[in-house]
Amino acid sequence: MTTIARSYLLDRVGGAFTACDQQIGQPGPGEILLRTRRVSVCQSDVVIHKVGLPRIKQWPAVILHEASCTVEAVGDGVTRFAPGDLVGLGCDIPCGDRACIYCGDHGTGDWTSCPNTQATGHEFPGFARSHAILPKWFVDLGPIVKFPAGFDPAHACHLEPLACGLEGMTRVNNCITNRVVVLIGAGSQSTYALQCCQAMGARKIIMVNRGLERLERVLRDFGDDRVVGVRWDENVVAAVFEHCKPFNEPHFVMMNAPCREGYELSVKLMGYGTVLDAHAGVKGAGGKPRIAHEVDLNNQVHYKLQCYQATHGSSMHGINLAAQLLSQNKLPKIGLMTNDSERFFPDQMGAAIQRASSSDSLKVIINWD
Repeated sequence: MTTIARSYLLDRVGGAFTACDQQIGQPGPGEILLRTRRVSVCQSDVVIHKVGLPRIKQWPAVILHEASCTVEAVGDGVTRFAPGDLVGLGCDIPCGDRACIYCGDHGTGDWTSCPNTQATGHEFPGFARSHAILPKWFVDLGPIVKFPAGFDPAHACHLEPLACGLEGMTRVNNCITNRVVVLIGAGSQSTYALQCCQAMGARKIIMVNRGLERLERVLRDFGDDRVVGVRWDENVVAAVFEHCKPFNEPHFVMMNAPCREGYELSVKLMGYGTVLDAHAGVKGAGGKPRIAHEVDLNNQVHYKLQCYQATHGSSMHGINLAAQLLSQNKLPKIGLMTNDSERFFPDQMGAAIQRASSSDSLKVIINWD
């Protein structure tokens, strides 16, 4: 028995998506056949489309990685999954070497530390396609989790970006619960972080953004009495510290604005015991530019107990936390991430990427049903 799988191939940087059909067979031993249900658009996909990324080695490319899928068939030996299961997938995946000290059967699971790491939608084909067969190593070792029966696939496709944020928010113990959190930028990652902070019991959440339209949307749809918005202008540092009172500074700062100015702002907000998570990298076709900053290791990191860290992708730690929050309905407003202008179908792939690049957009979702 064969399946007709439709893929939408991006022909080049700045190019167009072309539909391509091919027959795929049944999964082999240890493999599973997936049918794509929803795919949300990451800002990495926008960057790939606009300027490319060095990790994209082959064109045309199958991009998109924030996917929820239904298991259509399983190969011999597969016991964790069954036809009909709804699953979500992560972007960062093992290298495929079962003996790898990072990715393998007895590895640490720190896939992003592996020199041969892969990412779905980069080295591994993404989910701008209707069906995919996952190889045995992916099924056994990779970031794939099952959701409860009847779970909404439009919510399940948030798994991967949620997992990335949760990696940074939980790396240092006790930096969110009952603490003051600053989120720089009001895009999708800050909106995910806002909801996670609420679920984790943050004392106050301060969201900083340049544009008023998206800031107002996030505050309206996701805010509560713990959430305040601050315009990113020449007075932003003083305004943030004012909102931190009676504390002198924030406990946790998540930098979610992929620009040099975001990094420059974030370090100005560091106080005693502050944890800074550099979540949004600045990247482009030529890679990542250097953004220099001098840190006094003795008077800042040591004396002030400051912590500088970065989130790059996710492991099973973040994937499992995200699945738990979603499955237990700890993020009841997650559906508000996408409005009517942000819903598309596969044959509107280019328009979906374009909408995701808009300054007022939060999360574009492509419906494959």
